[in-house]
Amino acid sequence: MFSPAGLVLAGLLFLAPFLAVSCDAPGGYGRAAPGGTTTYTGWDLATGGTPDVTEDHLLPAGQRRDDVLPPQPLAGTVLVVVVIGVLVAVGVGRARTRRGVVAALAAIAALFLLVNQATVRVLVEERLREQLSAPLPPGKEIGDFVHDQGGFAFSLLALVLVALGNLAGWVRLVRGPRDGDTRAVAEG
Repeated sequence: MFSPAGLVLAGLLFLAPFLAVSCDAPGGYGRAAPGGTTTYTGWDLATGGTPDVTEDHLLPAGQRRDDVLPPQPLAGTVLVVVVIGVLVAVGVGRARTRRGVVAALAAIAALFLLVNQATVRVLVEERLREQLSAPLPPGKEIGDFVHDQGGFAFSLLALVLVALGNLAGWVRLVRGPRDGDTRAVAEG
């Protein structure tokens, strides 16, 4: 029963930070003053929610710039695919079908998550570039201020592990039992 737990974990990690903008960039970013950090959770990305900003580095209301991204369709799709995967993992009785479908769904969700993260990084980097109030420090690039976070990494890891674990189980079931292996017969 690792599949439902792994998929639920991948979904719950959307509540954790996925992307952060360290606001050492000249002028800060969005609502954050220089030295602050703007953090987007996976949920913020999926729903277009307002990112968190370091409390002690909030710009005065008149100086704040937009830091809310529009809802990212791929992030929302990942959540839908994860829910479908949980339903399949819990509801499908035939092991070969269950493992094959869950492996495919987890792999699709992982791919969508990667593409979404790359897309969001580009969006945030473009927005940061537009908001710069002075040239970048020597040797720095826009991407140096935008960082992937643990929520994204661990959600991706959970999806990959679920995909690989179920793929391995599916391959074992498709090959059939080997001499002396009674587990494959019992699971099939």
